[in-house]
Amino acid sequence: MTHPRRAASLLAVATGLGAVLALGVAAPANAAEPFTPEELAYNYPSNATYDYVPLLDQFSYLRTDRPDIIALNDSMTVTINNSATQLESDRAIVDQYADMSVSMADGLGANLGAIYTAALAAGELPKTQALTTKNGGLVGYYSSSNPSKEHFDYDRPYIRFASELVYRDKPGGDAWASTSGAYPSGHTSQAYWQGTTLAVMLPELAPQILARTSEAGNNRVIMAAHYPLDVMGGRMMGQAIVERRLADPEFRVLIDAAAVELRGALEAGCGDTLEACIAADTPYLSDESALSIYTERMSYGFPQIGAAGQSITVPAGVEALLASSRPELTDAQRRQVFALTAIDSGYPLDKGAEGSWQRINLASAMSADIVVNADGSVSLAAAAVVPAPTPGVTDPAAVVAAPELAATGVDIAGAVAAALALLLAGVVVLTRRRTARG
Repeated sequence: MTHPRRAASLLAVATGLGAVLALGVAAPANAAEPFTPEELAYNYPSNATYDYVPLLDQFSYLRTDRPDIIALNDSMTVTINNSATQLESDRAIVDQYADMSVSMADGLGANLGAIYTAALAAGELPKTQALTTKNGGLVGYYSSSNPSKEHFDYDRPYIRFASELVYRDKPGGDAWASTSGAYPSGHTSQAYWQGTTLAVMLPELAPQILARTSEAGNNRVIMAAHYPLDVMGGRMMGQAIVERRLADPEFRVLIDAAAVELRGALEAGCGDTLEACIAADTPYLSDESALSIYTERMSYGFPQIGAAGQSITVPAGVEALLASSRPELTDAQRRQVFALTAIDSGYPLDKGAEGSWQRINLASAMSADIVVNADGSVSLAAAAVVPAPTPGVTDPAAVVAAPELAATGVDIAGAVAAALALLLAGVVVLTRRRTARG
């Protein structure tokens, strides 16, 4: 069996359009046209306000029971802030003030990033902007970090120990003006719901886009506005925001339509297929470097304060984040992919058996080389096995022990079968594969 590095397709878009038809709503006739006022104003089920405190509440335990971790959080902040280069400082200042759905364009690659930026400026991506823009983007519109900040009520670094920090700002800026709580980082949460949405729409570039997103989070520490734990919490919250939207079949139609728009604009600007454009481009980072940096920033080098090697309870609904990159898999199989690619247990903010967003490695889950076994279970390609159910676990298909960081790629046998099924149902599926790059 051959295993291409990655098979990225619009199979999920076709599935989403099928959901539109099931809801009795006409699919957009022109992907370049904006959403209708009715589409934007519709009361989507996922519009409901959600309490993110339970997802983030391990921070309270760290404050009361682990002063060593809090002290390390402080010292890491000083080190990252003090040691930043001029280039890192300049990029951090840009992310401080810019709409990060625009400033993170370089995550798409040198050429595609420029095409994306130009298309945004020209008004050629109205659907994408409606979902991802800084002010009013629908994906994150109902998910402010302020209630969580108020709950945890933890002072920012520049309030607690300003004399140990380097002030970085643009002329006339106010980088240290906010007195809102530090945890979780609102900028980071925003960057992650913006970046994760873009990664879902461009799964071929997921490692690069998500690595650039992690840079935007790390930039908050460079600015001394936040601590590493704030950034880790912001990542968890931001990706949970996107999961809620993708798990809402009515809202998913909007993301699918924006993906068609974005992919079409990039191909039009590049003058070739997206696959060919990506292969010819200069990437933000290689896949390997992007995965390494993204994974490193998931734990920031904190020591494990809980037991290592524990099985993961995959958070409910997280499988929706893999619909575009793993269209050939079932929801149960997607949950297994998350279990196989999760980072190890025991790092700060890991909620263990309650379901741990801290351990969810989305960049790896979207790009790892996997195999679907004869019994329907999923394994990493390097060691295809049939995992045994774990006693006492309510979702055994989503639990494996001691996951390892995966390589890149995906088996497409299931994708072919799924595509044929959709074609028979009258749904046009467009599949594009990305050429391997170093």
